[in-house]
Amino acid sequence: MPQVSVVVPVYNAEKYIAETLASIAGQSFVDFDVHVVDDCSTDASAKIVQEFCARDPRFHYHRSPSNFGGPAGPRNLGIDKSAGEYVAFCDADDLWAPFKLEVQLAIAKNSGADVVSAVVRDFADGEAPAPFDRPNGVMQLTGISHRRLLLKNWIALSSVMARRASLLAAGPFNTARTHIAVEDFDMWLRVTARGGRVVRIGTPLVHYRKLSTSISASKSMMVRKALNVLGEDYARRGKADLFRLLRPVHWILYVGTSAWMRAVRREL
Repeated sequence: MPQVSVVVPVYNAEKYIAETLASIAGQSFVDFDVHVVDDCSTDASAKIVQEFCARDPRFHYHRSPSNFGGPAGPRNLGIDKSAGEYVAFCDADDLWAPFKLEVQLAIAKNSGADVVSAVVRDFADGEAPAPFDRPNGVMQLTGISHRRLLLKNWIALSSVMARRASLLAAGPFNTARTHIAVEDFDMWLRVTARGGRVVRIGTPLVHYRKLSTSISASKSMMVRKALNVLGEDYARRGKADLFRLLRPVHWILYVGTSAWMRAVRREL
């Protein structure tokens, strides 16, 4: 049984999936397996993944019984197929630093965190991303509490390595169409509401590919969806009426914090 299982949802990603899988295969930490869940792709994604699996027995191909229309369903299937103590996630067009799992596993064991995320750097499609700098010495760690998540989603999914038990306790990713692109935000709110500990490494470990066709490309739509997820979190805590009063405040905080992170910190 591997220590880490990696889940990669894929849908019509023939242009990028081989590069993404290669970045996972090249990890300095080797005790992992990978579950690539194909959401009924209609391009050559399945063929590319299956050929990759034939070359590396740590990689496994699965196909959704039907198209979910978003990555939440394939991620849930991937978690079901996983057996590792930890589950890491990577989207089909993102790239990992070669030492990502090694660094995060050490942090998880030393800190006792349920979820370990990291800084993510973006790059334009068609451009070569800057090389990763291996962290030296003590790395900056930031705790991401439930209260802090009420400001914005600080956790980039492709940077996450989480205890499988914590994910299962929080419940599956929400597969509703209303949650597409924010199903991860909903998950972290549920994990932290249960007392799960989340830390964020202040070192870039993931390259996020910017695509105009990405489901998260519309910033105004993403803010609306994020606020709806926050409203659901308030409702679970019996504070739905309070959120109706605070929604304009949360809109200002979410937009302002996100703009500050991009303009000043240059982080996602």
